[in-house]
Amino acid sequence: MTEWDEYPNPPATLEQVITHIEATDEASWCTDVVRTAEDGRNCFFGHLFNMGADDQEGSAIWDWFECRWMTTYAMYPINDGQNPNYPQATPKQRCVAALHALRDGTELTTMESMDREFKRHLMMLDA
Repeated sequence: MTEWDEYPNPPATLEQVITHIEATDEASWCTDVVRTAEDGRNCFFGHLFNMGADDQEGSAIWDWFECRWMTTYAMYPINDGQNPNYPQATPKQRCVAALHALRDGTELTTMESMDREFKRHLMMLDA
């Protein structure tokens, strides 16, 4: 099964995600957690979840994004400033840069990343 089989009618498009994320306020972003308890700031995935009209739609968008575009495993280090490929000053700026890279094809999608890691694993077995 491919990401396309899983989501024949995706709940959003990458362009809609980019538009939504670009429209967020810099002050509404956080690192190290999805959503802060004290003031409701969000990391990338918290903002992504908020695209949904309710929890079910927010969860569907989150799941679709991870399956099709980028997993939490890859996005959290970008959000939190731990990926040297994204040196921008704020979590929002780093995540917007990653989204643009996905759109432009200069960042690997979820399946491309998984394929690369699988090939790397096979090469290690052959060594």
